[in-house]
Amino acid sequence: MIRYIRIPALLLLILMMISPSCQKKKSITGKAFIKREVLVDVLVDLHLVDGVTNDRKFSRKYDADSIDILSPILEKYQVTREMFDTTITTYSQHPELFDQVYNDVLIKLNVMLDENDKKTDPEVLRKEQLIN
Repeated sequence: MIRYIRIPALLLLILMMISPSCQKKKSITGKAFIKREVLVDVLVDLHLVDGVTNDRKFSRKYDADSIDILSPILEKYQVTREMFDTTITTYSQHPELFDQVYNDVLIKLNVMLDENDKKTDPEVLRKEQLIN
């Protein structure tokens, strides 16, 4: 009897885990907000620049606290500071949507890391030299 209860419960759990991934990605929309895809790109760039500015070599050479890292990124994507602040505030009020955005950010950062690792991996470089 217990075995028959476990199987439906297990199937239900699996379906619950799969169903959110099949749903269309939701986002916050409107003229006051940054489009989801652009927000992901802004956050990726922001984390990359933040990583560079937190490096010891960088902080010794420059006063990292006085550097405005956000404005050039916002200019690159033609986003105003108000749009950015409004979008971040609104997504903060909807953590499930913010999690989805940050999953995309992490995916992009991991793809970039993998591509960089391939470029610097001696084994991959040797294989490329043999092909050429």
